[in-house]
Amino acid sequence: MTRFSTTGVARAALGAVACATLTAALPVVPWLAGPALAQDAILALDEVVLPLGPVTLKAPKLELRGTALSRDEVRAILDPAGPAPWRTRLDRLSAREIVIPVLRVEQPVGDRVQVALYHDVVAKAVVAGRIGTLEAGGATLTVEGPGPDAAGAYGRLSAREVDLPGLARLFTESGGPDAAPIRVYGGVTAEDIALTGPDGAAFRIARIDARDLTGRPTTIPWGESVRALADAAGKGGAKAEGPERSRLSGLAADLLAGIDIGGLEITGISVAAPGGGPKPKPVQASLARLSYGTGDGAGRMTAEGLTVDAPAGRVALKGLTLSGLSLKPVLEGLRRAAAGPLDQAELRRYAPGFGHIALDGLDVDLPAPDVPPQTLPKASPQDPAESTGPLRFAVRSTALAMSEPRDGVPTASRFSFDGFTCAVPPGTEAPILSDLAGLGYTALDLSGTLDARWDEAAQEVTLRDVTLTGKDMGSAKITGTIGGIGKEVFDPEPMVSSLALLGASAKSLALTLENGGLFQRFVDQQAKVQSLKPEELQQEYGTAAMLGIPAVLGGSPSAKALGQAVSRFVVKPGRLSVSATAKDPGGLGLMDVSTAPSPGKIFDRLTVSATAE
Repeated sequence: MTRFSTTGVARAALGAVACATLTAALPVVPWLAGPALAQDAILALDEVVLPLGPVTLKAPKLELRGTALSRDEVRAILDPAGPAPWRTRLDRLSAREIVIPVLRVEQPVGDRVQVALYHDVVAKAVVAGRIGTLEAGGATLTVEGPGPDAAGAYGRLSAREVDLPGLARLFTESGGPDAAPIRVYGGVTAEDIALTGPDGAAFRIARIDARDLTGRPTTIPWGESVRALADAAGKGGAKAEGPERSRLSGLAADLLAGIDIGGLEITGISVAAPGGGPKPKPVQASLARLSYGTGDGAGRMTAEGLTVDAPAGRVALKGLTLSGLSLKPVLEGLRRAAAGPLDQAELRRYAPGFGHIALDGLDVDLPAPDVPPQTLPKASPQDPAESTGPLRFAVRSTALAMSEPRDGVPTASRFSFDGFTCAVPPGTEAPILSDLAGLGYTALDLSGTLDARWDEAAQEVTLRDVTLTGKDMGSAKITGTIGGIGKEVFDPEPMVSSLALLGASAKSLALTLENGGLFQRFVDQQAKVQSLKPEELQQEYGTAAMLGIPAVLGGSPSAKALGQAVSRFVVKPGRLSVSATAKDPGGLGLMDVSTAPSPGKIFDRLTVSATAE
């Protein structure tokens, strides 16, 4: 789709405000008659043209109804060359209604012009430049000039509590970081939005609701900033270099920092793309609801009812929530870019921040490739990604919480998922799944947790909880502490971070295994292969563990205790707990392990305990 269609949503939200802006600076007309206007009087204006930076508004006819302003007062308010600032003049503008049958809004983009044609525009209860309600019956959208066609339309648009003096101040006057924010409008609604790109792609929105837009006057007025950024975009702003790129980065940072929206809700979103090539492969996507709100200094976004249907597969998502959203790192990055070129290694520091991601009801269905079998690469049992068969899986819920970032990388995080499910087809050759099929499983249902935190002062990573649980299988839980993790591990240079990891050392580790059926199925399978009873095979495994583990680990009392605990678990599977702590406070490093003459020498450097229940 063209730039026109991708900016259509923003235009829908701000279109009503643009209509109101027309009343901010109407040219003087010679036919304003009468010394004073009665409350029921109608003041008509023809061929109104109002340039607002890169945007030009045109109204063939405009009527002010029910205004008590005199002719001279109206002329003073609407005189484009008037000496008084627009905001002070608009403070005097009052009328029962301002009616615009047709409003044309033009905005150049490169050598083309985007045109929005609004109809039946009515501003009601205009008092001291503040509009009570602003409505438009709808709008049509086109792009004029050489190039591919694109079009669209809006249904009903409305806005309430629009502050024209405040809007004029934002667009025409400079401010700065300490300027007081201005509430531009209380709410904006746009309905039945439909946009079509030159390639036939269609984008639709049932409704947009936005509330409480506030703005802060910036160092360079909004109008000048918007014009500069729009011109750069039309000329390929991403290719700007040197001082020009720095200037644009500064403008974008100042403008973004000066805008705040209390809430936004978009419902009934759908996208349909026909696809290209000799055999078109259409893509369809829909989203029932998308919302954004702010609170406690951070943003929160939710998405509900997402579906994507494409030749590559189908994805459905019941819900997604992002909370703790912050654009502060992005603004810092833009300001840094305004001062000079950014090092690519620095970019991760300026990614948007978020504290928590929650996902609910994910379903993914990927069919087998639609190509002749002889052209497919042979699947490798070592690489599941090379498997060419269909794949379907689902996740009931998952969550990721991150905090304490360092250079854009969180140093404390907790990831959890519940109900990762997929079928285990009989006879499958896929890695892992084929082994599970051999054990009699027809489905896989997993849940897990990963909770870790880096302590800068101690230079340690604590594994607070690493757990994996399988339905009718069992669970495994690991906790521990890894030392020797300094700040160099977070260095953006891969070589530096990789070398820093070589200095890591294991200080403690604890493992807990709980049998939930997987071990017993394995024993039953092996017993059948060896023509033994399951309990007989378990006794053999138990004896091998009790004798073999101490033999490998040096025969110390700790090694014998470990062998006995494993033996009891094998003979009667329940719960096995093993903990190990390095005797050296500095931990057991990679070099210690790689240079040890035998496993027993490594074991001697640990304090190990084991129990079986």
